[in-house]
Amino acid sequence: MPGNIYPMTLSATTPMATADRREPCARILLHSDNAAIRQLVRETVGDTAGPQGLRIEWTEVATHPIVMAKCAAERFDLVVIDNETTKLGGVGMVRQMRAELDWTPTVLLLLARPQDAWLAAWSGADAAVVQPIDPFELTTQVTQLLGVAEL
Repeated sequence: MPGNIYPMTLSATTPMATADRREPCARILLHSDNAAIRQLVRETVGDTAGPQGLRIEWTEVATHPIVMAKCAAERFDLVVIDNETTKLGGVGMVRQMRAELDWTPTVLLLLARPQDAWLAAWSGADAAVVQPIDPFELTTQVTQLLGVAEL
């Protein structure tokens, strides 16, 4: 298994095609209270995923209440959460999502330390990537979680 990727339980995910678009796209909610982390993740993954170039639609949020409100109102193909956020933190947020939402989002947790992988698994995250982020590992994990990776 690659160095900084810690897969948890993978859930079946199929990128959603929204009614007002003709082409399918993957909707990713990206949460960090650090704008530099959000920019790094977005630029690393890019605007497409997988060998067929599935278009990615990013939604960025900086606070826990907005994450919960967005996830209660909309369904995303993937939710990427920075564990190093203030107040609740990513692990607590994933636990809250699993307990309170009427759907189960696929979650990728960004960890500061490899030793926190067990916390990511305990929280119910589908996968975790340790920072500093390796671009290849992050991109590979996102495409796998979206179900568009090469086999």
